[in-house]
Amino acid sequence: MIVNNDSRYGTWTGAEIEQFLTTTSIPMRISVTTANGPLIVPLWYTYRDQRLWACSPKDSLLARSLIPDSNIAFDISTNDIPYKGVRGRGQFARIDSGGRQQLQELLTRYLGDTDNDLSQWLLSRADHEAILTFRISWITSWDFTARMQDVARRPAGGGNLPE
Repeated sequence: MIVNNDSRYGTWTGAEIEQFLTTTSIPMRISVTTANGPLIVPLWYTYRDQRLWACSPKDSLLARSLIPDSNIAFDISTNDIPYKGVRGRGQFARIDSGGRQQLQELLTRYLGDTDNDLSQWLLSRADHEAILTFRISWITSWDFTARMQDVARRPAGGGNLPE
């Protein structure tokens, strides 16, 4: 599927969806059906060339559960009021080389740079990363900004955590 800039997919046009996917640093949640049942995994992603790009260790449950051309579902949405985002379906492909470069791109996108302990730890094992790509076959968007104007903004989460 090609997301056309002027076509409407739910609330937003293709151009608005593309802007949301490229400027919002929210992990995507993907769902895949495994032999043991559904699996939902949050992943850092980038969006380019009409695809979602991520990475995961080659031996991770996610990477082992996805088979070439398998169907996935995804959700990329805000956790805070007003709720908005995109969701869709697509097909998966795995690339076993180039994971280090993809990981560096993701670390820069989500953490700002790679000059931190988490980035250094992840990069120390980057040779074991596989690139995961998701070709979008269906997509829609929603934006509850107008209907939630009078709702108090609360931080995501809630409840009290045990000490």
